[in-house]
Amino acid sequence: MARFVARILLAGLCAGATVGAASARSWHSDDTAALVGGLLLGGVAAAASSHDHHHQNQYIAPRPAYGGAPFSPSTGVICYPNQVACYNNNGTYLPAWTSRVF
Repeated sequence: MARFVARILLAGLCAGATVGAASARSWHSDDTAALVGGLLLGGVAAAASSHDHHHQNQYIAPRPAYGGAPFSPSTGVICYPNQVACYNNNGTYLPAWTSRVF
C-alpha cells in the first residue's frame, strides 16, 4: 500500500511539473480530464503490477526446520544444517550441493 501511495504522489509531482512548464497555453476541460484519467490509469497499473502483495488469509509455509551437526555428503563437501548451506574444504559456497541436499 505504501508503494502505491508513493507511486501516486510521484505521478502527481511529475504531472505538476508538466503543468508548470506548459502553463503558457490555456487548459481546456478535455485536457484536464485526459490528465486525471491518465494518472488514475497509471496508478491502477502500478498497483496491479506489484508482486509483493499477499492476501491476509493466504498461507505462506515456513522454511523447513533443519538442525543438527554438520555432515559431509561427499569427500571435500561439508554441509551445515543451521545455515542450510554446503561448502568445500577451503570455504567456497557450493550451490549445487546445497540444492541437492536441502
